[in-house]
Amino acid sequence: MQRKTKLITAVTAALAVLALGSGSVLQMHAANDVSSTGQTVAPSSASVDGTKVTATTASGTKQNYTVKYTDQTTGDQSTTLQKKTYGTSATAKDQVDYVGNADGETVKLNKSTSAVVQGVMGHTYVHWTKGDWSVTAVTSNADQTGTPTQFAKQVNQQLSKRSLPKSADTGAVTVYSKTDDDKDNTVTWQDGKQTYTVKGQAADTTVKVAQNTKD
Repeated sequence: MQRKTKLITAVTAALAVLALGSGSVLQMHAANDVSSTGQTVAPSSASVDGTKVTATTASGTKQNYTVKYTDQTTGDQSTTLQKKTYGTSATAKDQVDYVGNADGETVKLNKSTSAVVQGVMGHTYVHWTKGDWSVTAVTSNADQTGTPTQFAKQVNQQLSKRSLPKSADTGAVTVYSKTDDDKDNTVTWQDGKQTYTVKGQAADTTVKVAQNTKD
């Protein structure tokens, strides 16, 4: 009878430890979850040229999360910021489409910034670099609202007003002069083993969200 009692006691203790262990794992998992922008590098909002987007949802974990933004005028979900964590810094760096030296006609965007112009399949690409960042401004040849150089100058002017994330080891900006359902404006940067990507429908808003992130 005594042996049976000891056996029951041992089983009960084991179950208690198992329950405690399970509870601890769940608690740790919950502590790693992301449910608000305050737990991320994402800004709560961004405004540019009369357009304001506000963060409406944040989900994922501290290593991999997504923050979604809604246009306050249209009510549309227009922009997202996503963080991803990789096994090595080299793998993270490979996710950034940095454009280095490019061949083509050279144009001046301002007194201190020159860019290279390339034409590819009905589009004109204007490339330049700002520190550890590469910038590509893309204009459709069917766009009659301005020249590729004019659009590139507008983008460069916005980038000159406020810096992109200073924590970036390397980064790339690709923006389009016209809204295209098939192509997102993107700002992507690497910080160690992490990458951050802002995608959006409007070029200036996408850049502004990236500029407003918390280093």
